[in-house]
Amino acid sequence: MRNINFCLLIISFLISCHSNKTEKSKLNDFEKSFKEEKGEGFTEYLDSTTNIYSNFRYHVAFDAPNNWKTDAGVSEHTIFRTYQPDSSQTFSINVIELKFEENEKKSTIDIWEFYQNHKEQMDYPFTTLIEEQLKTKVNDFNCQHSYIKNNSCLKRKFNYNIRDFDNEYNITIISYQTYIDGFTYTFTLNIPTIFYNEKQEYYDALFRNVYFLKNRERLDEILNQANKGV
Repeated sequence: MRNINFCLLIISFLISCHSNKTEKSKLNDFEKSFKEEKGEGFTEYLDSTTNIYSNFRYHVAFDAPNNWKTDAGVSEHTIFRTYQPDSSQTFSINVIELKFEENEKKSTIDIWEFYQNHKEQMDYPFTTLIEEQLKTKVNDFNCQHSYIKNNSCLKRKFNYNIRDFDNEYNITIISYQTYIDGFTYTFTLNIPTIFYNEKQEYYDALFRNVYFLKNRERLDEILNQANKGV
C-alpha cells in the first residue's frame, strides 16, 4: 500500500465529516462507499427503541443517546449520524475501505505508528483543508494516542469559530480514528464548545458506546482451520 494513499485516506475522513457536499474520489484504491453499495445485499440495523445502530458490512455498532435523531449523514462515507438539531450536537461514523487485489494481504498498519512517521504530511493538509472548507481558523489542535476497545487510535481535538445568520459561536471537534483489516473508521463528535465545557465527562463517554462486531468471515476461517487440525 502506498503511503500517500493511506495519508489521503486518513485525512479525507475528517474533512468529509464537515462537508455538505460529496465528491467522487478519483483514486482507485478505495472500495465503493456503503451508500453506493446500498441494495447490494449488505445489511445494517437501527433499533428505534434503544437507538442502537449496527452495521454488519463494516462490523461496527454505536449506542446513540435515546433522544437524539438519526440519519445516514451528508458525506459519501458517513454510514451513521446522530444529532440534536436544536443544539448543533452531532456524532458521526465514517468508514472507508481500501481496495486490495485478490492475492494481496490486507495491511495491519498501526495508525499511531504511521502518524508518528508522517505527522507533517497528515497534520498540515488536514488543518489547511478544514480552514479553507469552513472559512475559519483551527485553534488548539491536538493529536494524541488513544484506544477504542483495544484498537489503537488517533485522537484529534480542536475548535473553531462559526458564523451562521446573526449568530457566532465556538465549535469543539473530537475524533477517534483507527485502521482495522482494511477499514479506516472515524468517529467524530461535533459540539458547541459551551455545551461541551458544561458536561465534558458525559460527551467524552459517548465514544465508549462504540463497539466492533464479530467478523463472521474471519470466524468461519478460524473454525475451518481448527477443524482441519483435529
